[in-house]
Amino acid sequence: MERKDGIIDLLVVGGGTAGIVGAKTAARLGARTVLVESARTGGDCLWTGCVPSKTLLSAARSSAARRSLGGRGTAFAEVRARILEAIAAIEPDDSPASLEAVGASVVTGTVRFTAPGEADVDGRPSGSARR
Repeated sequence: MERKDGIIDLLVVGGGTAGIVGAKTAARLGARTVLVESARTGGDCLWTGCVPSKTLLSAARSSAARRSLGGRGTAFAEVRARILEAIAAIEPDDSPASLEAVGASVVTGTVRFTAPGEADVDGRPSGSARR
């Protein structure tokens, strides 16, 4: 997780969309980057927000169109399966493995800032931020 000098360039708190984009961008530019996420990467957008809601809206639009043409609507089980398929298609891009593939480290836990330029994750030092 740390360089020999113990310094990291960027500590990203949270593995949602912004955290993932920031961590990947910094790592690709050569910054020593650590992303800390308390649960699972992907954030609300992937798991409960944008992806599920947009998929639900798309399924509703499609179901309404079929009904207006005399067909049957979509069963909720089909909609739920479609949502899970959409999440499964996107999740690999938001995964810890995708972050590590570009050079960022991923740590599971909760960050606590302990001093200017310093933090720990669940009581473990995360390295010093470059000043």
